Amino acid sequence: MKQTVCTDGILRLFSTFLLGILIINCTEGAKLRLSVKPGLKFDPIAFHVQPGEKVELLFDNVDEMMHNFVLVEPGSRMRIVESAIALGADGPNRHYIPESEDVIASTPVVLPGKKTIVTFVAPKKEGEYPYVCTFPGHGFVMIGTLFVAKARPAKMDELIAKAKDASKNANASNLSQSQSGLALVHRTFMPDSSPAAIAVSLPGGHSYCWDAGNCQLRYAWRDGFIKKNGAFGRWRTLPTIEGRVYLRERNFPFRFKSQAKGSLEINFLGYRLIDGIPQFRYQYGKAEFTELIVKLPGKSGLLRKFTVNNSHEDLLFPLPPDAGVNTTCNKGTIDKGTLLLTPAESKSFSIRQSEIPRKAPVLYLSMNDLIASNNRRGILHPGVIGQAWQLSGGKKITPAQPKGDFSSGAGLTAWVKLTDPKRSISSLVSWEKGGNIQYSPSEKAFSFHSTSLKIDDPGNGLEAEHAKFKGPKKQASNPGHHGSGYLDFGTELGQFVEWKVRIEKDGENRLRFRYASIDSRPLQLSVNGEVDLLTPTLPFEGTGSWTNWKYEEVKRKFTSGEYSVRLTSVKKTGPNVDSLEIITAGLKQNTTSKALTEPELSDEPIIDGEWHHLALSVDQTSVRIYLDGILHKKRDRRPDEGLPVGKVSIASKTSHPKFLLDELSVYERALNPEEIKRLSQLATVSVK
Repeated sequence: MKQTVCTDGILRLFSTFLLGILIINCTEGAKLRLSVKPGLKFDPIAFHVQPGEKVELLFDNVDEMMHNFVLVEPGSRMRIVESAIALGADGPNRHYIPESEDVIASTPVVLPGKKTIVTFVAPKKEGEYPYVCTFPGHGFVMIGTLFVAKARPAKMDELIAKAKDASKNANASNLSQSQSGLALVHRTFMPDSSPAAIAVSLPGGHSYCWDAGNCQLRYAWRDGFIKKNGAFGRWRTLPTIEGRVYLRERNFPFRFKSQAKGSLEINFLGYRLIDGIPQFRYQYGKAEFTELIVKLPGKSGLLRKFTVNNSHEDLLFPLPPDAGVNTTCNKGTIDKGTLLLTPAESKSFSIRQSEIPRKAPVLYLSMNDLIASNNRRGILHPGVIGQAWQLSGGKKITPAQPKGDFSSGAGLTAWVKLTDPKRSISSLVSWEKGGNIQYSPSEKAFSFHSTSLKIDDPGNGLEAEHAKFKGPKKQASNPGHHGSGYLDFGTELGQFVEWKVRIEKDGENRLRFRYASIDSRPLQLSVNGEVDLLTPTLPFEGTGSWTNWKYEEVKRKFTSGEYSVRLTSVKKTGPNVDSLEIITAGLKQNTTSKALTEPELSDEPIIDGEWHHLALSVDQTSVRIYLDGILHKKRDRRPDEGLPVGKVSIASKTSHPKFLLDELSVYERALNPEEIKRLSQLATVSVK
């Protein structure tokens, strides 16, 4: 749009004759006067003009801060505001007005107490056209609306009335973090970074961690900043990242073409604030870098603006396929996953990194630090990449994490080291609902068990907590139980648990009840509602402690068919009942039922006590497990088997041997074999 800008400085310098000509040229059409109220507010908040009408707008800055006026196309306000911030050091020279077809008219930045005139032709299309101040920090709240319509819209009057009712005491100091155009810069300890970490919250709802020790961006996230966890101190107070991490860079990203990786010294030279945004300075070899990081205008991601001085050869920037973003550059060439910039191109260039939805893991734990949820529960050991956690039996850890959506699939990768491969582990990693990863010392080794199935079906290990019960309480606090818990018979008579079972063969069967009790606490046994008069109660003798599990066994003759097996309390005290097993003579027992049973020990488990890479990929039809990048097992998902739901936990409350876990990543999608292979090759130590 063609426009004319007349500042009051020019008006004072021109002669009376020339000024008269300018005024005559601006007399036709609408004459508008725009001012400023305290609290970063335009006054008025709305105007009305005719479509295609010539407009003369006098902008009178009566405020104590600098402002400008920028009229933009509908729906483009935030993109223009973010683009103005992204101008960085070029912002003042451009009056914080980005080059964009969405800008209809604008004024330069007007100093406090000054005024300017801008003339333009209103759009011919009717609509609501935002006007905004794009001075850094102002554009998130300092907005108004130009209504282009033949008749004055009722909505305009509603906006003006609402503005009059608003508080007149608001000011810039009351702006929340998301409304401010200034970055929040906080030097603190951060996960997966050196002690010289800098956490930065950008305007627009994005944040990142800058590692001054290594001079690199570590990771970026959106929808939050950080939450402090206690007083200062390295191990107990690492902050919690609030939001979704979508970008990670494992190493310093640059290298010169003739230099081997890591062969040049990197030195941090500090940072300066440009319109409230930090610009970092560092030296790589003899070359000096500056890096300004802002939110990518109009998209979820980052715009990184670099300058490089004293560079005499080609500069390389790798584009890792698993970084979580799509990376492009305004200069250079990309070949085989690497960006190459000549010395001339590297003097000034910009890298755009836009988020790929669901690409990055929803939960990532490097295990390099003991985070708040693992405080005093784990021990750090050398891992495949940095440090690893050692997990002990009877301790379940649920790290802080964003809410995951696994409705379309789930993926998981981790490095695992078993201290005793000849013993089983009931749960290495699990979801709240929908399954967990287990280990047994057999050819099956690692497996994924669904917890959404009905456990009350034929086979060994019919879990009591999944049967029908009334009175007993479902518990899981005492270690050593199978499945997800057990039933605690309490202080009332007549409490019961009842299983539906199917007997496949006529003859004598054994009913084996797994239980724990501090002393003898009998229960009455009935089958299809009938009590055996010869053995009306089973003694359930004491097992020595509530964590020592034993079996109460009784023989019964059955014909094939379906039966109800019930245990009922006959005293005001009762045992903890874990499960029921049906053992039929002459039939091979199903030792791999859907309820977890203790696997037999093996003299030759298929894995050793070294580090191994484990990966899980679950989609709508199948479950695949990979070991060291190679498909370990695959099975079809059953019709009644749900996808994982809820938060992810490590280890379990049941007793199990110690194991080590490193580099845990959980995804809201199934993983493909190629990325699993890549992730299995990231180890920085020698593994088998």
